[in-house]
Amino acid sequence: MIVRAIVTDAPRGGVKLDSMDMDFHDFPVVLKPVLTGICGTDRGIVNGSLPFAYNPHGENRLILGHESLSVVVSAEPNSYNIKAGDMVVPMVRRPGKCLNCLVGRSDNCSDGQKHEAGVTGLHGFMRDRFGDFPEYLIKVPGNRKDDMAVLTEPVKNVEKVFEVLDIISRRSIFTDSAGAYHGKRAVIIGTGSEAFLFALKSMDWGFSTGITNRHPLDEIKGKLAEDTGMDFYDYSHAGIRENNGIDLLIDTSGDPGTVLRFIGRMNNNGIVVLFGTNGKAQPAPVDGDLLGSIVEKNLSIIGSVDGARIHYERAIQDIYKWKAQFGKTIEMIITGRVGPEDTGIFLKKPADEIKTVISWGE
Repeated sequence: MIVRAIVTDAPRGGVKLDSMDMDFHDFPVVLKPVLTGICGTDRGIVNGSLPFAYNPHGENRLILGHESLSVVVSAEPNSYNIKAGDMVVPMVRRPGKCLNCLVGRSDNCSDGQKHEAGVTGLHGFMRDRFGDFPEYLIKVPGNRKDDMAVLTEPVKNVEKVFEVLDIISRRSIFTDSAGAYHGKRAVIIGTGSEAFLFALKSMDWGFSTGITNRHPLDEIKGKLAEDTGMDFYDYSHAGIRENNGIDLLIDTSGDPGTVLRFIGRMNNNGIVVLFGTNGKAQPAPVDGDLLGSIVEKNLSIIGSVDGARIHYERAIQDIYKWKAQFGKTIEMIITGRVGPEDTGIFLKKPADEIKTVISWGE
């Protein structure tokens, strides 16, 4: 079958809409994407700044796309009850052979043999059709056909981080006397879609939550922050109030200098989560005073990537909980829709973008 696909040559980069002859006979499920999301990882691969990305073995191109809401075109009988017409979200990471992968936690792969659709050695979802296996498909409850389920993949990253946070925070008394997080302060570095999603989850947990960047928010982002109740700080001017430290810091920027700037403002027993990646970010020096502060304040610094099936399932639940809670406000996260032929969107991010999605038609 001839399909259109958005391809790159990883890790060198570049992007184009190409035609490919693909055979789906080895797959029990055939799917058509409805929407595919564009994120910083896609743009990083396209501009050649993510050296960990690579093409499938023996091929000279990689089909992009790891955020997808798709409809099942055909399906063989299966124990997951995946059938034609179902709306599903495909999982990104596929297991290697380590113990973590074998027990369904390829997000914690220990030997590096996993593959990630559209990123590392496995074709992604930005194409007219693709084949898959039912165990890697997450059904959208009620077969909802609105756009919000396309956010499942980025939200699953959020769910994973807060699972790790729950574990790490137990090393000390991190909550108040009632066992809650009220009074604790969270700061999210960045104002992209992932940052807003982290902030929503942080507020769910009871943290006083702010997002921060080095420039003011545009009208759409400002309204989204205001209507959901999160604070915003332009750290190039006002910054974070010095008399109110940070208990939870989550970075979505991948910029070392920015991360180090805020680590110095952490409270005792604080937790720093590194999520963003930016292979072209400028290096930043670490001095002895900062290292001493990390030790003396008993800080935990952790990295987090991807998520397991349970995180996808929790993500869908949270997405529709937020939609019930905030109504059309939450829909503001999706700021643009383009067609597959609009590959320029990978090269230049719109100034007011939170999340742009590609629509693959009916």
